[in-house]
Amino acid sequence: MTVSDEDLIGYLFDLHDPDERAALRARLAADPALAARLNALRDTVAPLVAERADEPVPPPGLATRALAAVAGYVVEHEPRPVPATPAEVRKRTYGTDPATDLEPVDDLPPGFLEQYAPPAASAAPPAVLAEPRRAPAPADGPEFRGRRVRAELLVAVSIAFVSLALLASGISKARQRQNEVLCQNGLRTLHTGLASYADADPRGRYPQVGTDVPTADSFPAALAAQHLPAGFKAACPVSTDCRAYAYTLGFRDGGDVLGLRRPTATETPGEFDLMPIAADLPAAGFAPTGFPVSPHGACMNVLFVGGNVRATTSPLIGPNGDDIYCNARGAIAAGLTRTDAVLGGPGTRP
Repeated sequence: MTVSDEDLIGYLFDLHDPDERAALRARLAADPALAARLNALRDTVAPLVAERADEPVPPPGLATRALAAVAGYVVEHEPRPVPATPAEVRKRTYGTDPATDLEPVDDLPPGFLEQYAPPAASAAPPAVLAEPRRAPAPADGPEFRGRRVRAELLVAVSIAFVSLALLASGISKARQRQNEVLCQNGLRTLHTGLASYADADPRGRYPQVGTDVPTADSFPAALAAQHLPAGFKAACPVSTDCRAYAYTLGFRDGGDVLGLRRPTATETPGEFDLMPIAADLPAAGFAPTGFPVSPHGACMNVLFVGGNVRATTSPLIGPNGDDIYCNARGAIAAGLTRTDAVLGGPGTRP
């Protein structure tokens, strides 16, 4: 069956059910080309996944409550329109007040007004005759200004909320990035100590779990005295409990468990540069049972034998695209081959 990019993206974002995910994991372990496609897609979507991490979530109903408070303030303090008097209404409508602007006439002959007066109009209800015609509200009157003030305040409040959201998001991303860099610098310092230990070892090997150190989380004790700076803690500096980095459990060669070693002069360094040797902590959703969870949210920093550190959102970054927290059989134990990378957490043995 052909595995599409949509299937691989669903695998990265954990959108498949457990059976489909297990089947796809088996395909990735058996097909290096498919694993390479997954790594390429992971690098493409990594910035999108990292941006979502640890973003602050506003309390429910915050925007509604804020807008209601602003609207109540505007209604309470806005200017009230003053009703116009009948004389002002007539003046707005006709330009003059008929009751006061007529000139008196005294020199008309007797009976002139009765002779030329128009016929009497039909009787109309007094209320209709007495009620003046309403003048249209001026465009710049108090009522119009009140509506305009309310609209401008609502726009200003909306802009303020958007600005605060962008500012909070930027601060969160900057803090997240700072924490990742601190952890990466710690892993680079750890690599310097591991390289110094391998230089002093006759076989050129790094500390081996089960021989030099009892469990995976106790490997810093073999480095602290001579190979690490004073006061350095081999753990993610932003972790709340500051637990030790996950560390390689080695691999089986026949019946023996061997630890990783630096490449010799006759070996190709690139083959060993891709072997993970330590990591801060597994990201949430990728951690085996009992492992602590990465303080970086959806990503984790992984240290390779070559000294490079990589932030990743997936555990499938072994040399063959395999899971670095369990061996090819799905067990938290030593790898089945030299390229079967397995990192152990607190209390783990080969």
